[in-house]
Amino acid sequence: MQICKRCLMPETRPRLKFTENGLCPACEWADIKKKEINWNTRRKELEELCDAVKGKGQWDCIVPVSGGKDSTYVADKMKNEFGLNVVTITVTPPLETRLIQKNLARFLEKGFSNIKLTPDPEIMRKINKRCFIGQGRPLNGWTSCVNAAMFRFATYFHIPLVMFGEEGETEYGGTIKLRYVPYYDMDFAIQVYTEGNDPRRYLSDYSEGDLRLWLYPDENDMRRADFKVAHLSYYEDWDPYAHYLFAKEYYGMAENEGRNTGTYSDFGQIDTPMYILHTYMMYLKFGFGRCLQDACIDIRGGRMSREEAIKIVNRYDGEPIDEYIPVFLDYFQMGREEFDKVLQKHTNKDLFEWDHGSLVRKFTIE
Repeated sequence: MQICKRCLMPETRPRLKFTENGLCPACEWADIKKKEINWNTRRKELEELCDAVKGKGQWDCIVPVSGGKDSTYVADKMKNEFGLNVVTITVTPPLETRLIQKNLARFLEKGFSNIKLTPDPEIMRKINKRCFIGQGRPLNGWTSCVNAAMFRFATYFHIPLVMFGEEGETEYGGTIKLRYVPYYDMDFAIQVYTEGNDPRRYLSDYSEGDLRLWLYPDENDMRRADFKVAHLSYYEDWDPYAHYLFAKEYYGMAENEGRNTGTYSDFGQIDTPMYILHTYMMYLKFGFGRCLQDACIDIRGGRMSREEAIKIVNRYDGEPIDEYIPVFLDYFQMGREEFDKVLQKHTNKDLFEWDHGSLVRKFTIE
């Protein structure tokens, strides 16, 4: 298995292609391509965009927020630095944690309007279960809704701009299609962020109205609404750790009391314990988990050496999730035997084997 010479990202990551020098796209972007960009010019582009959207709708800009570090930073930036009339929208995740609820409350106390959207939990559960069994993606119902709902709100309320945080494919390794493109459309969102999930294909007991929050608006309606969907990472040199420090200092964002399961950090992706299952499935399918993902970000940010990362990844990546399995069984309404069969179904047999219920790794990270 080929591994990036700069970080530790393996070739198994979807849509990843190494450079001739053995770098993954994220490292090429961080170490080479980013340095070629005139960030002052990009900032001027953002200033011009903000000036163009001001006063065009009931609000100038939607910022999807959770109470986490990155969305807190983006919302603050768009409102307090660029002077936009911002409405924040929160899509309630399944099994939402108390910690993220408290962080969101602290954020809103600083003066933000917020729409708290809670999609039908039963439909959300069915979509997540279907995607967990079929794709090994237990959060696809939520991520699909987050994207589709923002397009829908922008269309309904004629809000000219939706500003997400980072474009993950560019920043963390994947397709490079949006490296130099400020906006993305519905087709890209469906292809990359939701992988074509359409609940109408398998939830026949529900009407299209019931499933509306998971479906994108009519293309003609979107064209008439004339809005743009962007990532702030296009306009500035993105640094998630700096955002954590910012959110902690200015918004009182709190971390977990201990490290997150499967990694060494305590502050990222704290919305729902379902993220633990999401990254465990990522590990089974592709051979890298939450720890390796975090370590690669810290390597690129100069906060960790490759040698340090190898030690910590071999310690925490793929950490057993036994403590949370009862929570997942209750949520999916399935028995342990069925749950285990799903894990085994999506396990990459080239990378792992199961030995009497224990996962055995066939490869090394070095």
